[in-house]
Amino acid sequence: MTMIETKGRILTEGKAEGTIIGTNVPLSFWGGFNPATGVVVDRHHPLCGVSLANHILVLPKGRGSCSGSGVLLDAIVSGHAPSAILLAEADEIVALGGIVAEEIFSVKLPIIVLDEGSFEQALLASTACIEDDGIVVLRY
Repeated sequence: MTMIETKGRILTEGKAEGTIIGTNVPLSFWGGFNPATGVVVDRHHPLCGVSLANHILVLPKGRGSCSGSGVLLDAIVSGHAPSAILLAEADEIVALGGIVAEEIFSVKLPIIVLDEGSFEQALLASTACIEDDGIVVLRY
């Protein structure tokens, strides 16, 4: 098994490990994701029908409404959110869902921004391990 270690920019801290589900297509959590099930419901998104619950989501960025942070928060609190999110660029709406979950409910969802090369590598990886310090270990 091949492993690559990289360090990303921490938007929200936390530890996570799991199978990667990745896409190059931004996702709107508001209207495109069901927080009660963790399933992508946007019929036009390539991950439509896929459960993100308890997986590492590799996503370039969110898309759409500021309400997406509330939808992500709902999924985090109900246990149907991804276990971590690896982004290609900082996304304040996605980050806000993780920040509120930690501040109000003491639930951590690591959200890390990777550089372009590391993001591309993450899309190809099968699993990842994320540490509190922003270290991401990708396994192939």
